[in-house]
Amino acid sequence: MQSGYILRVLLATASLYSCLGPVACLYEATIMEFLEELRMRMCHPIPNLGLPALDPLELGPAETAVNNQYLIDFSGSINDFQLKGLSDFVLNTLKINAVPGIRSTFNITFPYTYFKSLYTAKGSLAYILNLAGDGNAEASATNFSFIMSWKLKLATTLAITDLQIEILLGDLKMYFQNLMEEERIDNFIHNLINEMGVELLGDVWKYEQTKVVAILETVINRKLPALLQSIIGGGGGGEKPPIFEGVEPDCKLVNL
Repeated sequence: MQSGYILRVLLATASLYSCLGPVACLYEATIMEFLEELRMRMCHPIPNLGLPALDPLELGPAETAVNNQYLIDFSGSINDFQLKGLSDFVLNTLKINAVPGIRSTFNITFPYTYFKSLYTAKGSLAYILNLAGDGNAEASATNFSFIMSWKLKLATTLAITDLQIEILLGDLKMYFQNLMEEERIDNFIHNLINEMGVELLGDVWKYEQTKVVAILETVINRKLPALLQSIIGGGGGGEKPPIFEGVEPDCKLVNL
């Protein structure tokens, strides 16, 4: 009797796994199609996703200030900010596991992104280094990779758990005109960042990683069901997902 029960459980489990495989493949194919559709429209706002144009991404004017926190007294602004290169992403890995407890992976690389902006930065760092920033700001990143993995969890709605994020950066270059009050220190700061920027950002990420990942997991779980419904539910029959309705796929067209 017991052996017959175990056999039925094994058969049921095998049937479940055989069904989940095609479902996962469907998710992967649909998400990859969605990303390609998105790439072709990233120069336009996408109202149904609540997104502005992403390539170039334009911001400003905007201002910020930090008053005597962590020995930083700072006020700054940006204007005519433009970030370019986001639509040139390369999807390295997309592996969806629909079985709860089995890890899924998403790995994307941005080969070359750069921004330029007008900026101001006034104040001091630790009351020693005086900021005098006023002019052009430029920075570029090469081979920026974002690797995210997670597990599905059993819940009343679709949710993820055990989110892990790894960030890799090939190179980082920056130039902020007149950043520091003293030219010698200004040159030193720029040389330090341009030579060791990747390592410095890695240290910052290690310090903030746990907090950022926890916040991101909460945000994903709040938005995931509706987003997947828009992506998966809108396809089929070769039709464009409704989230792209009214947005022309002309951002990567080359004029011959």
